Amino acid sequence: MATRKNNISKQIQLLAQILISVKFLRFFFFFYSFLSFIFWFLNCFEVDWLYLFNWLFVFPYQLINTFYKPEGMSADFTLAIIGGISLFLGFFFDFISNIIAPKIVDLKEKEEKIKQARQMQRKRTRKKTVVPGSVQTEQNDILNENNTDLPQENPKLLFIITPHINKIKKNEDDLEFTFQDIELWKQRVNKKLLENVNYSKPLQKGYYRKNLFLMYKDFNYVDDFIYYIKPTLESIVIEFKKYGVAVSYCYVLSTISDTMTLEKELDCMDTVLSLNFINDLVVTNRFKIIYDNKPTRQYTPIIKGEYNLSKNLTVTNRQPLFSLTSKEKEHKL
Repeated sequence: MATRKNNISKQIQLLAQILISVKFLRFFFFFYSFLSFIFWFLNCFEVDWLYLFNWLFVFPYQLINTFYKPEGMSADFTLAIIGGISLFLGFFFDFISNIIAPKIVDLKEKEEKIKQARQMQRKRTRKKTVVPGSVQTEQNDILNENNTDLPQENPKLLFIITPHINKIKKNEDDLEFTFQDIELWKQRVNKKLLENVNYSKPLQKGYYRKNLFLMYKDFNYVDDFIYYIKPTLESIVIEFKKYGVAVSYCYVLSTISDTMTLEKELDCMDTVLSLNFINDLVVTNRFKIIYDNKPTRQYTPIIKGEYNLSKNLTVTNRQPLFSLTSKEKEHKL
């Protein structure tokens, strides 16, 4: 495990050095493109002092002139061509940096998981030494053998939700809500939901890309949270129906190690929301791993399938998603 961690550390260092170089090249070509277009514009007006900066464009000018000959033309577009090529290269290196950066984040996360697994292994060893064969030791054995993706000993519960708004039509010729109408009703639904969940005292609450999220410090609160959130959402649906507004929801549950990974996990959950699983409480694989190791569980995660949760079209990040089903009633929440 130590060798694996060292290999990951070397990969992170190498990719970080490449990323620095790529970002420098991105900045250089964007800036060079800007200069080229500015000087081309000034050159069209035959500004006298431009010759002082000829050294900036000597090599690319000669390179372009191997296939483009401005002689006999009313205007010289060489600098504009240089600017266009530089702009293309700037976007190219920007594209490369957007590929490398997520890989570094993923490697750092793997490195952190290995570190946590080693720490848990040491704790398990100490517990076995102090209390051989105890129940607590057996539970720790199971957690370590079946799962290297555990966030930590006391993971946090994370919930994100977006309401879907539709107009209840009384007549066929009734007009649909405008975009502004939908946004206004969403704000009212979210405000009402916040008022109703204040009792649960979330550790943190706010909006991520206009989607309401709640974070609780103790993952073990999850069953109670689901028990109370379901009738709360149903009451909001009934209340807004009186105003001719049909409310449905997309929501996701997950878990995080600490607030340092909050934004990344919310970004992943936001992607899950975009899959539009209406009124189906979807949970991530991270959630399932932790939930399956709870001593008592009131719900069963049922596999929905594997989905690409990467917003970068060049990166495939297929992850399983699950739907929570009540053990007693065997229906979706």
